Amino acid sequence: MRRWLLTMSAVVIGTGAIGAQKASDAADVRPGRDLFATYCASCHGIGARGNGPAAEELRRRPADLTQFAKRNGGVFNSARIHSIVDGRAVKAHGTIEMPVWGDAFKWREGLPEDGIKVRIEALIRYLESIQERASH
Repeated sequence: MRRWLLTMSAVVIGTGAIGAQKASDAADVRPGRDLFATYCASCHGIGARGNGPAAEELRRRPADLTQFAKRNGGVFNSARIHSIVDGRAVKAHGTIEMPVWGDAFKWREGLPEDGIKVRIEALIRYLESIQERASH
């Protein structure tokens, strides 16, 4: 737990330097990958392709999260993805099967707003690191 807190603190402090680093840097995406495995992989699958063990039981198949950039001309819109994952400011978040993670982290985990932001940003960095890009 202490190691995770130190890692997340470093992520918050180092946010200004992250733009200079590649999103695929393993040390940078590890917290997001771990959060993804805990909260998202059961539906989206460990490879984020929408084929998790719970996917077949859902009314609507989960999204393939590796395709955001490919569907957007090669650009990963992190602000848009952040608002979708957070879910609290989006009119159409999706089905009830997709949690509103901003509320889930606040109410289930008891996190303050800055803690929620740190978790969601870690998830977004991980998602950016696994994007498929259109081949040229």
